[in-house]
Amino acid sequence: MVVRSKRSLQNLAWDIKKKENRMKNCSLKEIGNGLLEAKTVLLFPHVQMDGDALGSASAICRALRTMGKQAYILINEVVPANIMFLDDGFCTTDMDILPNPDVCLAVDCSDISRIEGRKTVFFQGTVTMCIDHHVTNEAFADLNFVDRHAASTGEISYRLLQQMEYPMDALSAQALYAAMATDTGNFMYTNTTRETHLIAAALFETGMDHGKIGVEIYQNSRPEKVKLTALCFASMEFVGEGKANIALITQDMLKQAGASMEETEGLVEQMRNISGIEISCIMKEDDDRIKVSMRSKTNGDVASIARNFGGGGHKKAAGFTLEVPMEEAKVLVKNAILQQLKSLEG
Repeated sequence: MVVRSKRSLQNLAWDIKKKENRMKNCSLKEIGNGLLEAKTVLLFPHVQMDGDALGSASAICRALRTMGKQAYILINEVVPANIMFLDDGFCTTDMDILPNPDVCLAVDCSDISRIEGRKTVFFQGTVTMCIDHHVTNEAFADLNFVDRHAASTGEISYRLLQQMEYPMDALSAQALYAAMATDTGNFMYTNTTRETHLIAAALFETGMDHGKIGVEIYQNSRPEKVKLTALCFASMEFVGEGKANIALITQDMLKQAGASMEETEGLVEQMRNISGIEISCIMKEDDDRIKVSMRSKTNGDVASIARNFGGGGHKKAAGFTLEVPMEEAKVLVKNAILQQLKSLEG
């Protein structure tokens, strides 16, 4: 690895603060140089973390530790069972583990609400950074690298580590491959590009165990999740002449199945797999809020629906939160879906 002599993080932070507005976008080189100069780094995957968020953060955290830096992934929730293998002692819930870190890096986060319970710690960083690929990214950090054409933040993370001249190892490659696979539907979604496959091929050169990734993520469900899936699908309602479906996850369902909210991951994609469905939606009861996850198959734009409710995401995968009772929330969501379907007719 080449050691670069660059201006200090303090000077970088001062230059940023002199600007009236935060930087809308920067280069990966600027992100990489900041990480190379840092001694302490906290990484922040988004709440309700998925394979892309945790896989990307894990690969970067491993690289930083290999370089001799203090690095942790700060979370405030349980890691989903199917991606727990990505946490190799990186994740912590200790908000004080690295006081005033040199860099706080948000990973796969489109806006500050995605790290709401940790944002106070995030802004304690001398420099805040964000790497992301969501079209709805709000550039909330000091330095933001947002590539809306990237299929996953895993792709961006790979390019970042290349920029930092990190010699890719098999475990980091597995984390990045998991990130890319989960955000592209195992390379089936239309966001998958030639670049996606080229990066995947490069990761194979490390000798990574891609078979383990498949087993851990897709063939590792607890019986309790299967029970929850049955209850969820039993609640499914088809709307818009069978072009959309809406299903519920309630606290009673979780108790009845003995499952956790993290085990709802992937259900909305299964709903989209149904023939004739263009838009699928799962509404999750979480305390006094309803968390809504939406997916589309071809031309439906669920990001536009999410934006109308203060959320965000991609055209084919988005979400938002409603602070109203489930019955009222379902009416709002149903009407929004019907409007989106109607717009596709014209």
